[in-house]
Amino acid sequence: MKRIRQVTLFVMTSTLNMYCINKIVGWVASPFGMLFIGLGFVWLLNATGWRKSARGLLSAVLATLWFLGCGIATRVIGIALESPWEREGVPHGSIEGLPAGDAIVVLGGGMGAHAKCGAAEMFSGADRTWTGAKLYKAGKAKTVILSGGGVEKSTLPLLEDLGVPREAVRFFPDARNTEEESKMIFASLGGMSEDGRRPKVLLVTSAWHMSRAKLLFDRAGFDVVAAPTDFEMSCAREAEIKIGDFFPNADSLNRNSYALKELVANLGYRLLRR
Repeated sequence: MKRIRQVTLFVMTSTLNMYCINKIVGWVASPFGMLFIGLGFVWLLNATGWRKSARGLLSAVLATLWFLGCGIATRVIGIALESPWEREGVPHGSIEGLPAGDAIVVLGGGMGAHAKCGAAEMFSGADRTWTGAKLYKAGKAKTVILSGGGVEKSTLPLLEDLGVPREAVRFFPDARNTEEESKMIFASLGGMSEDGRRPKVLLVTSAWHMSRAKLLFDRAGFDVVAAPTDFEMSCAREAEIKIGDFFPNADSLNRNSYALKELVANLGYRLLRR
């Protein structure tokens, strides 16, 4: 436990600036970030006499926000994130088709906990916990590693209910983002072996998040086997297109917000090559 605290402190200190940059860029790339920044430029153009340009920019900002709030946008943005991770021609694929590894890593997200009543709360990404349990019960690894805030009170109890013994689980609740998770977990597993073998992990996360997650775990030094789950965007694609898909709604705006953020973050990490 002492070593885990030391690793956590080192990683959080060394990635502080990158973490702040991620948060700022993530907000700028979000629909609300685009809206407020766009309105700021509209005000500036109007104040300086460029009224025609201001009206054009305002129309573009509102049209973009409308599109990002529609279900039809999910079929454009989200599918690009999830389709590379379909196995055997369909989402999810089979557990049996995956190789064994040194550990199963279940990234945080989709689980929460009510502090007052001590109950776990399952959100849309809770599929990750279920997939982690299935991989463990299929004998793919003897250790399950959890990351993300509050996992001891949320994800861990659910894993136990699904048949994963507590002694087989390790967790990193202090990791603030995927980059920190990858570095903390790599250090905790001892890094590369003396013969240069990279630790093999079955990485479990939502399909829309897998491209960036795998990239960061690869760079941290892992031999990564992708075990994607939670194909939310593909579920939207399977439904018939309705007239309502062309009108903004809160659910689509939320889904498209993190899809857009994921695309921008994935591109940013690839350009930075960190």
